[in-house]
Amino acid sequence: MKTLLYATDLTASSENVALYAYRLAQTLKAKLLICHTLNVPAEIPQTGVVAWPLGVYEDMDRDSQRELAALKHKLLAFNAPGDHVPEIICVQGAGLVTEVVNREAVRHYADLIILGRHANDWFSTWLIGDHTRKLIETAVCPVLLVPGNFSFRPVTKIAFGSDFKHPELEITAISELVTLAQKLKAEVVLAHIAQKDESPTNSSIVKAVLTDLVRNYGHQQVSVKVVKSEQIAPGLIWLVRQAHIDLLAMVHSRHSFLGELFHHSYSQEVAGHTPVPLLIFNSHQNEK
Repeated sequence: MKTLLYATDLTASSENVALYAYRLAQTLKAKLLICHTLNVPAEIPQTGVVAWPLGVYEDMDRDSQRELAALKHKLLAFNAPGDHVPEIICVQGAGLVTEVVNREAVRHYADLIILGRHANDWFSTWLIGDHTRKLIETAVCPVLLVPGNFSFRPVTKIAFGSDFKHPELEITAISELVTLAQKLKAEVVLAHIAQKDESPTNSSIVKAVLTDLVRNYGHQQVSVKVVKSEQIAPGLIWLVRQAHIDLLAMVHSRHSFLGELFHHSYSQEVAGHTPVPLLIFNSHQNEK
């Protein structure tokens, strides 16, 4: 990964996630793009065309530039002698969050979009309404959701969770995850979330296939865990706690169980119990 995009609302509570994004950029020796959206007022129809009084827009634009510069200065102050110093580029734009973030991600060839989320809600972030979901579903690259109170720590173990019922959706994501794991020198844990009545033979076949798949990508630090759970959320909670996971990754599609998390109350059950970043690969990204 060469460029990370951190989407921020520039509130005080977002600074911790900004520091996480900066530390990750240091580790990956990547460029960090900090993106701020001048939000469309809720009463304006979301037509994609925003007409603000010139003076109001100029004030917002000036304030945004000033706060972005201050955030950049704070992040650079965290460097210690010998640390890699990532290039930081600050950008802002007016419009819908999804459009601004995706536009800047394309323009700057971002490999990852980073968002903050509240500690008490897996999918809740500073984004208004359902914009988080829309951004995840339309993002031009993978999205990393970081708990607002999460302190950066070296990523030594990454879990990829799935029921592997639709392997065609996951192969590309696993290959991208392996590339990231190699840069981080992290172990990849392939977590097969299986029904309790699934046969041991089927689980063994899945385990063997997954192990060979990752090793074929040239990554030897791989293990497979079969998590027997009738429900998704308890299985994920157990996995993160018991396997000491630093980062959880999944594929989002209508058919994946992450898709189920979006459409059921599982996210509330998981919330607060798995305070680790969640890396989301959207299946539509594989269709480019």
